[in-house]
Amino acid sequence: MIKNCLAIFVCLCSMLYAQNSEQFPELKGEYLGQKTPGNIPEVFAPGIVSSSNWAEHCQVAVSPKGDEIFWSAWTEEYTTKDFPKGSEQLFYSKLVDGLWTKPKLAEFTQQRLDGLNGGPVFSADGEKLYFYSTASEGSLGAMDTWYVQKIDRKWSQPINVGTPFNSDGIDWTPVFSVKGNAYTNYAKLMKFKFGKDGFSNPEEMIIHKDFRPVFPIYIAPDEQYVIFSAENEKGFGSLDLYISFKDKDNNWGIPINMGPEINTDKVERFPVVSPDGKYLFFMRHTEPDQDFFWVSTEIIEKLKENVTNK
Repeated sequence: MIKNCLAIFVCLCSMLYAQNSEQFPELKGEYLGQKTPGNIPEVFAPGIVSSSNWAEHCQVAVSPKGDEIFWSAWTEEYTTKDFPKGSEQLFYSKLVDGLWTKPKLAEFTQQRLDGLNGGPVFSADGEKLYFYSTASEGSLGAMDTWYVQKIDRKWSQPINVGTPFNSDGIDWTPVFSVKGNAYTNYAKLMKFKFGKDGFSNPEEMIIHKDFRPVFPIYIAPDEQYVIFSAENEKGFGSLDLYISFKDKDNNWGIPINMGPEINTDKVERFPVVSPDGKYLFFMRHTEPDQDFFWVSTEIIEKLKENVTNK
């Protein structure tokens, strides 16, 4: 009898293990084990990150070591008083013993699900993760930027970055350069000094008088180019991705539409380049929602060559 029970127990465990294995595949290698793209944008991690279970939003955040990936998405799973049909929340996957974990909700946001949480950005050393949140507790405005810090390989509780970065309005997460600067964009495109004491010396930044960046921008670590979404009468859609390169006098050049390989008659926004410099990620509105796409940064090099050769 005992032997029969043990046999049934082992059989059930095997069945459960098989079901779990089928539900989420074994993913090994860089970037969730996905086949890397060439010069034509492809959906990033379909069915895993870019999933029909939610509507992806904002930028993908890849850790400098490549062992963690964060993103945010609107999902019906988490409703709030202000968003009864679903809210935007942070999700992640990480490498554990050589395998990527099944995507799950970020633990450090589980006490602040009354608000939206999104826009993840890693610090250059990967020891901090920045995100925005509309959760009311400890906030300075309608939407503030917060950060968590790695302590004993675990993320701390969220910390408000404070003023002058946060205001009484809406504040997107920053993008950092190796020159000790941080940039953000909402009502205005702003540049801050950034160091061990946080953000300081805010000043407004203008790339070009005829282009108004919409949503967060991406600036290269060496600040030699900036990518942003904007609307222009000569564009492909309502919002396209544009790139501007620094000229020999260290001024921003005329923004260039990134072309039909990147832009469509739909909306493209939230650009970010992976820490290894190999891939450009962005979000494109698709049917019925939107997806994350990625493409080789060779396209950036080709656009730079075109500017140089003029």
